[in-house]
Amino acid sequence: MRGYSEDYFSSRRMFNWGDEWHMSFAGCGFRSIYYVGALSCILERVPRLVCGASTFGGASSGCLVAAALAVGIPIEKLCFMILITAKEARKHILGVFHPRFSLLRVVQRSLLDMLPEDAHLRATGRLCVSLTQLSNGRNVLVSEFASRDELVQVLTCSCFFPIYCGFIPPSYRGVLYMDGALSNNMPLFEHRNTITLAPFSGESDICPTEGTFNFFEAHYSNVSIQVNTGNVHRVCTSFLPPRLEKLAEICHNGYMDALRFLKKQDLLGAECSPCSLVLSDKFPCCEPAKMEDWKKTKMLLNNGGKRKEHQWLDQRLMENLPMGIRKVLCEVCRESYNAGSWWSSLTNILPVKMQTLLLLPFNISLHLFKRLGRERQTLRGHSRPLQTHTKTCRQ
Repeated sequence: MRGYSEDYFSSRRMFNWGDEWHMSFAGCGFRSIYYVGALSCILERVPRLVCGASTFGGASSGCLVAAALAVGIPIEKLCFMILITAKEARKHILGVFHPRFSLLRVVQRSLLDMLPEDAHLRATGRLCVSLTQLSNGRNVLVSEFASRDELVQVLTCSCFFPIYCGFIPPSYRGVLYMDGALSNNMPLFEHRNTITLAPFSGESDICPTEGTFNFFEAHYSNVSIQVNTGNVHRVCTSFLPPRLEKLAEICHNGYMDALRFLKKQDLLGAECSPCSLVLSDKFPCCEPAKMEDWKKTKMLLNNGGKRKEHQWLDQRLMENLPMGIRKVLCEVCRESYNAGSWWSSLTNILPVKMQTLLLLPFNISLHLFKRLGRERQTLRGHSRPLQTHTKTCRQ
């Protein structure tokens, strides 16, 4: 645990347009949807703050956000990726701990779908990924990538949390690595002109605020986190994905916290420049799903004769978000709502519940055995080390 003085954090809050600046994202699991809201606010109001950044750094899930910005992936695609990953995890009875679900495999598949062929060229020199060596726990910052596959390997290594993501760690250039947040959860933190973002209340530039005074504050891996019940809940929902409606609320909170930061730094009047990541408002918010007449009648009777628009997502949770983000949130929540209605009706039947519980130990054992077999084959495939040198970020 490392301590910092109050004067040190106060000096970091003074943003200077004259110097080059960086953005750093702390690892936070499924709460990375918070960054989508924060970035959508910045891109909507002061896009220069993102597009003009020299370097994007991140650890764990934060490095995925940093990679999206460095490569030029639209923020709507990042939002969709996070929501779909959470949706996949919540499909299983044990969630992310179900042997049939592999968080690392889902992340890797999403990266291969999103990253363009020249992603490694775009990311080199502009992306800084924090890794932790498995053998000695030493931190490594990687900023140069020889190929697109190597970029995917680095991002995958930074996201591997032991046991939570599996039992066999991934490798990069013949060396086994694990979650970068375990050794440095806020790369580029040492630079004075770095904008730090974290979904935990603390001393980060953009973060939630608590209404009560906090006597205790922990500094772990370059991230300041206040000790309070709110952060305990935030840490839990980082590992265990909440409902999609809750993720939409977290996204909206990120937007409002970023807006407060822009006002505090007097950046809202800054000159805007064109940016490929700027959100588009050309997409209308999704319309209510089309239903058959008898379903509409039943819904109206259940609601006292009043039509309930967007019943799958409370519009107050995203009223300030840009239309592009609102569209993604609305569509994913609607699909989950429609799919969950018939499934919940089926699983509420007592014989189905009994059969599911009786077969649960057998299913878990079977899927666990298959998963260990796949991970063992993957480890053998990466057992041959490559004789190349890992280059690190500027210090």
